[in-house]
Amino acid sequence: MTFSSAFLVAAVTVGSWNGKWFPSGRAEHRAAPHIEARTVAEAGAMLREGLKKADPYGTNDVIICLNEMRGPKVVNELIAAIGRTNLTCAVITAYRRRDRFDMQQDAILTTLPVVAANWSKWKNHKAETPPRGYAHARVVFPGSVTTEVYSVHLKSNYGQTDEKTARLNRAKRSHAIRQLIEQERPRRGRKNVPVIIAGDLNADKWSEDFKKDTVFEILAEAGFVTPLEFLPPERRITYPKRGKWGGTALDYIFIRGLRISSGAHAQIISAGEISDHDAVFTNVE
Repeated sequence: MTFSSAFLVAAVTVGSWNGKWFPSGRAEHRAAPHIEARTVAEAGAMLREGLKKADPYGTNDVIICLNEMRGPKVVNELIAAIGRTNLTCAVITAYRRRDRFDMQQDAILTTLPVVAANWSKWKNHKAETPPRGYAHARVVFPGSVTTEVYSVHLKSNYGQTDEKTARLNRAKRSHAIRQLIEQERPRRGRKNVPVIIAGDLNADKWSEDFKKDTVFEILAEAGFVTPLEFLPPERRITYPKRGKWGGTALDYIFIRGLRISSGAHAQIISAGEISDHDAVFTNVE
């Protein structure tokens, strides 16, 4: 079965995208309203393109995990720009940054029924405590299959200049992923439900620069796979910009207990100048 014929089965299209301080593109200051409005419209068109490439007939349900969203208002504006009338925001985080809300919130959008939704900061690990946290939604797939979905944005390497800092950043990423794995560990009396973990992991599974990271080993040991595995190296790149980390795969969709639709693998959709991260889409069933 080809990617374009995935509509023949009850597939769900899953996407992940880091919007880069969306919609201003700036850490501390807002862009002019007309610039932000244009960015929202362009991002909506880009994500709509990704959905169409993954599901040309528009018959699949949808899950989109987002990072670096400014807040609920802009997420709802982005949903309107995408143009799927049954797409809603299941959950958006409310991380605090000193005396205000953080400008880097995580969110989950979906067309599926949502039976539970919440968000949380990561557990405390003293100096190794990861920043931010996760957005979580429990959704119902076609066939009444309950699935746990997590949108995450792990610690970046920004400003990393020595091995001590690099080691600390790796520890923060590992603590975050281990927490999710523990939360979803099969237990006696608890049904092992499918799980999706998607977002900006700020590490490249195949790059020598990240060979000391344990994130991907932890995920593999817990039974998670990513459709990026099936792409050739030149097509895995989700962070195409210049600089030390340019040309790497930083954004992922990891799944357990679900199947990647036959022939679907992954689609990388260029974000152009909207963000330094491209979007990732795949179909699962």
